[in-house]
Amino acid sequence: MVNKIYLLSPWSETKYRVPLNSLNYIKFYLLDHGYQAEIIDCMHYDRNLKYLIGKLKGSKRPIIGITAYTRERFHAYDLIKRLRKEIPDSLIVVGGRHFGSLAVETLGELPQVNIVVRGEGEITFKEICDSVKNNKGFEDVLGISYKNRNDIVHNPDRPLEKNLDNFRNFDINHLPDPKTHTLTLSTKTDNSKFFIVYATRGCAFKCIFCSLTAERVRLRSINNIIREIENKIKITGVRNVKFGDSSLTIKKEFVVDLCEEIIRKKLNIMFSCYSRVDVDPEILNHMKKAGLVSVEVALESGSPRVLKSIKKNIRLDQFEKYIKETYKLRIKVFVFCMISFPDETVEDAEMTISLIKKLSEYIYLASLQVTRILPDAALFKIAKERGVVAKDFSWFEPFAETRDGSMFKLSIYSTIPLYIEGLTEQDIVKKLDEFDGMRKKDFVYMSYIVRSIKDNLRRGSLKNMSIRLFTRKTKVALLNLFSALRNSRKEKYYHSTHKRM
Repeated sequence: MVNKIYLLSPWSETKYRVPLNSLNYIKFYLLDHGYQAEIIDCMHYDRNLKYLIGKLKGSKRPIIGITAYTRERFHAYDLIKRLRKEIPDSLIVVGGRHFGSLAVETLGELPQVNIVVRGEGEITFKEICDSVKNNKGFEDVLGISYKNRNDIVHNPDRPLEKNLDNFRNFDINHLPDPKTHTLTLSTKTDNSKFFIVYATRGCAFKCIFCSLTAERVRLRSINNIIREIENKIKITGVRNVKFGDSSLTIKKEFVVDLCEEIIRKKLNIMFSCYSRVDVDPEILNHMKKAGLVSVEVALESGSPRVLKSIKKNIRLDQFEKYIKETYKLRIKVFVFCMISFPDETVEDAEMTISLIKKLSEYIYLASLQVTRILPDAALFKIAKERGVVAKDFSWFEPFAETRDGSMFKLSIYSTIPLYIEGLTEQDIVKKLDEFDGMRKKDFVYMSYIVRSIKDNLRRGSLKNMSIRLFTRKTKVALLNLFSALRNSRKEKYYHSTHKRM
C-alpha cells in the first residue's frame, strides 16, 4: 500500500490567499518523480483541526510534511502534537527555516517529530519518501536530522541544487483551490491585480537581522521564467507581475537578459521587484523598457554607522542616487526602514527619519518598523550575548512580547521578540509616531483612500460601527484626503505612464 503524502501549513490568525510557495515546490518535485502529495492549509479550516484530523485519520502510516514561519510556530507545535496523538503511526517531517535552523531543539522539545529537514526540502523530502517506499532507513538521506533511539543523528548537509529549473511551484494543469488560494493578489495602494514569480534563490549579502542569506545566488533559466509568466497570463488574464526574489538585481547580466527577452517576446507586462540600491543605472533603464513600474528597497537606516554595523553593505549616497534615478524614470520606490538595531542611538534614528523626509519628493511610500529577532539570523546570537534575550531563551517556550503594542502592526508578530538595547521603549514609540506623522503628510494618495473606503464598505462595518469610532475614522479620512490632495501632483507624475500597477 502506498503511503499517502500530506504537506501542511498550520492554522494562523491572519488568513492569506497567496499559494503556499515552499510546499508547492515540494509538491511539484514529488509529482515530477512519481508521487502524489496533497497540500492542506490549516488556516482556511477550523482552529481545532477537526477537518484535518478527520481527513487524515483514515490514512495508514501517512507521510506528513509541515512547515511554518517563526511567527506562527506555536500553532505548528500544537498541530504536530495533535497529529501524533490522533495518527500515531504517521511519519512527521518538519522543515523550513524555523525548524531547519533549530534541528536539535526541535527533536528535543518535540519528541513527536521524526525528521527535521535542514536546508532546501525538495530533493530531501523526495528521498525520505523513497526510503519509506523501499522500506529503508534514513542514513543515506542528506540534509536531515533525526532520532536514533536516544541519540540525535545529523546526516551531512545537502549541497545546493545548481539547476533551479528542476524546481517549480506552479503547474498550469494543477491550479490551487480557488476557495482557499488564488494566483492573483491585489496591490495595497489601488487594488490592482498581480501574480508572483520567483526568478532566483538566495542572497549573497550577510545582513545580521535577515534570515535569507545563502552560500550563493542561483538563477532560473530565462526561458523557464518566461514560460511561467506566459502561462500565468493565459490563466489569469493579468499582466502585472511581482518578482518575489529577495533582490532581482543582484546579477546585472541576468537582469539585462531577462528584460531583453520580455521585450523580444512582447509580453507587455508591468512588473515590480525588490532591489538593492547599488545598481548600475543602465540596469534600471533596461528594466523600465521591459515594464518595471515599482521597486521595493530596504534602506534600513539613514545612519552610516548603523548600516556598517548591520553589514548592509550600501552607502547613503548610493541610496540617494538610486531613488533620484528611479524617480526620473517614473519608477515608484517603496522604502523600508527599521529602528532599534544593535548600538543604535536616538541620533541614529533621527538620521533615518530626516533622510526619508529630505528625499520624500522622490519616494512613493516609506515604512518604519522595530527590529525583530529571528532564530536563523545572526542577530539572535548577538541578542543572547548582550542580554537582549535570555541566554537560555527557547523558541519552544510560550512567549508573547509584552512591550508597547504600538510597535506592532499585526498581532501575530507579538510572538517574535524585539531587539531593544540602546533605545528605550519610549524612544522607539516617539520615533515611530514622528515617522507616522511624516508618512500621513507625504505618502498618502487618492488611490489609497479609495481602496480604504471600498474595504470598509465591503466588510459592511459601517452598520456595526459606534458613533465614536465613526467620528474618529471620519477625522482620519479628512486628514488623509488633505494629504492626498497635497500629493496629487506626485501621483499624477507616476500614473501618466503607468496604467496598470
